[in-house]
Amino acid sequence: MKVHSDIDGLAFAAMKAMMLHEAQEHALPVVEDTATRLQGRTEYGAVGITDRAPKGLRLDVEADRADNLYVLRDSLVGHIEHFLPEVAQTISWSDDVAAGQLPPNFQFATVTASEPLTTTFRRLRLRLAKPELFDDRAIHFRFVLPRADETDPVWPTIAPNGSTRWPSGAQALHRPVYTARRQTGAEIEVDVFLHDGGRACDWASSVQMGDEVALVGPGGGGVLSEACVILAGDETAFPAISRLLDGLPRDAVGEGVLLSHSGDQEYPIPDRSALTVTYC
Repeated sequence: MKVHSDIDGLAFAAMKAMMLHEAQEHALPVVEDTATRLQGRTEYGAVGITDRAPKGLRLDVEADRADNLYVLRDSLVGHIEHFLPEVAQTISWSDDVAAGQLPPNFQFATVTASEPLTTTFRRLRLRLAKPELFDDRAIHFRFVLPRADETDPVWPTIAPNGSTRWPSGAQALHRPVYTARRQTGAEIEVDVFLHDGGRACDWASSVQMGDEVALVGPGGGGVLSEACVILAGDETAFPAISRLLDGLPRDAVGEGVLLSHSGDQEYPIPDRSALTVTYC
């Protein structure tokens, strides 16, 4: 699926420079680069711009799924809004963006299990309403948590320009990033590092089977296919490091460095004989 938007007042050269910077920053391939056309590719699909001088330019976004198309479009509009908010508000697209509805990458999940994993981690099992959105291309997501005393939360909606409209002020939602440690059918396992003052930790510590939780995603990077890696992180990264270790080629070599502020070294890191894992 492919959509486009013709935008007046946005210079091709400026937009091209921004996209090339993003591509370099995130090691994304540029598949077309001419005097009047630029296209880059991501795990979610392709984003391109075409010069329409003297009027402006055309943006086009292409993806294999509606949620991936939405993620790319949301990100693109967000970048434009950062520099030219007045231009971003005028963007309209060639399709129906379903303004006012929930974003396609937003869903509710049901808690089917909650149990201690170690002294500092709790493992949750969630049954997804949209399990088809999750795969190895993107292994991270965001919980979408209202205030604990909120009885009628306001959820995000699609704005007319195709971006996500998040509630603000007293209705603002907490959106911490977590990793789908493992997926089996319609369920994912999520390991929450428990620490004082964490809003998500407080929720995870008190959640009951059958409770519903909102989430958005997945996003970020996916599993790795490199033959040699160095992975490092503190407790908050242990689930992600474990998921990456699971997905590496069997002959991959390298090192994992795990920083444990709490002193807990019980988290079940996958055993890979060709990789050395040390705590510090």
